[in-house]
Amino acid sequence: MAKKTPKSLLKNYLLNSSFHGYRFVVENNRHWTERLFWIVCCTLSWVATGLLIYSAYDDFKNNAISFVVDTSYLDWDTNFPSVVVCETDQQENIANVTDKVFGDPHDYNLDEIVKELVYYKGLSIYTLQICGPDVQNRDENCFKKHLRYFHDQVRSSCRNLFKSCIWDRREFDCCKYFRIIDTELGTCYGINSLQTREAHPPSFKMVSNRKLGPGSLKLKLLGNLNLYVLGPLDVPSLSSSLTDIITVSPNTRIERYFAIKEIENQPEVKHVEIDKRKCRFPEETDFDVYRYYSYSACSVRCRKRAQLSKCRCAHHLVPNTPLENQCDLDGIKCLNDNYNEISVFKAAWSNRTGLVCGCLPSCNEIEVAVIRDDKKRIEEDYAIVDLQLDRLPTERFKRNVVRGKLDLVVSMGGATALFLGASLLSFVEILHYLVVTPCASHIRNTIKPPKKSLKK
Repeated sequence: MAKKTPKSLLKNYLLNSSFHGYRFVVENNRHWTERLFWIVCCTLSWVATGLLIYSAYDDFKNNAISFVVDTSYLDWDTNFPSVVVCETDQQENIANVTDKVFGDPHDYNLDEIVKELVYYKGLSIYTLQICGPDVQNRDENCFKKHLRYFHDQVRSSCRNLFKSCIWDRREFDCCKYFRIIDTELGTCYGINSLQTREAHPPSFKMVSNRKLGPGSLKLKLLGNLNLYVLGPLDVPSLSSSLTDIITVSPNTRIERYFAIKEIENQPEVKHVEIDKRKCRFPEETDFDVYRYYSYSACSVRCRKRAQLSKCRCAHHLVPNTPLENQCDLDGIKCLNDNYNEISVFKAAWSNRTGLVCGCLPSCNEIEVAVIRDDKKRIEEDYAIVDLQLDRLPTERFKRNVVRGKLDLVVSMGGATALFLGASLLSFVEILHYLVVTPCASHIRNTIKPPKKSLKK
């Protein structure tokens, strides 16, 4: 049997291929104009197929997710946002602790230093002026305790911050549900937050719907505080928006009315790669500061890494920072000298000094829009804060997958079938005609069948 040449194998494949049109190029007795016509048609078909497949892949890569507005709101249950309370000053506790540590009397400049360290806001100007490494003849008490010690001793407990809590005219135990949250601002107390120190804190149902109406939370608070209204995954930080913060002090009554917009995710969104959906789900995190991902948690982690990289320490209030990695006064000076570089965020395209983090938003974030704030003076020696949902939400955002992996496969298959008249098995044919068939033929020719023995 004559051995088939590559040319004859190719011709045999084109004559029998399920790709449409190719047999007209190699069939005998075809005029050259017919061959040319079909060569042009087949080439254009491949070009069109390639363009469509590229377009489908580009859409899959860059436009896999779409946002739509859902207005089927009649049966929605809307959860009240997280409310976090952080102390900002406590002079009585500071005086008691400094008397205990430094003795009475002592240099009362140390009281101001302790206040600056306990309620750290990113800069320690007063501390460095009195106790900095470059200060000559500084007070020997400057190094008496590690910096975190004062925070733990001065900060008020939950029972000393909350007088009462009322949800929709129903009073409840504040400190049973306001649980500790470790933040870069120090110890805070939050309700409805997923970032508490405990993995499974007690939950208090705070739901608004068409039956119950818009909910309200009334707090009576003691001392000087900052109150944050946030999403359940967010945390107070040095970069918190001013619109999220309510400054609270005794003898004041504050009413805040706000509206909520939530984001719902189609289940298939989780299967889309992070860089395509451009958001992260709570469990998609490897952070060492918080249990769940959020934009604010990512910001804290980014700032911590920058501090460790630049100064080989992080400031003493950063969550989950071992004592050996917390800054001493030399480290605090380094943080102060490089404040803009390691604490102030900037956009990647900006030329100013700052920190680029590239944090993605959370896929489950909520939008809390302030409608109005009312503030007035009262006679009581505590503060009253009324947080009220202004209205039930009438719309929410929904993140849908419009181009998943299956859609990509269908688009590619459709383009191939439309322009080439082919299927997946058509490409298997190439392997069959050009590789499998020659190999099988070679094996048949080289292995001779055994001769039959003649019967005697």
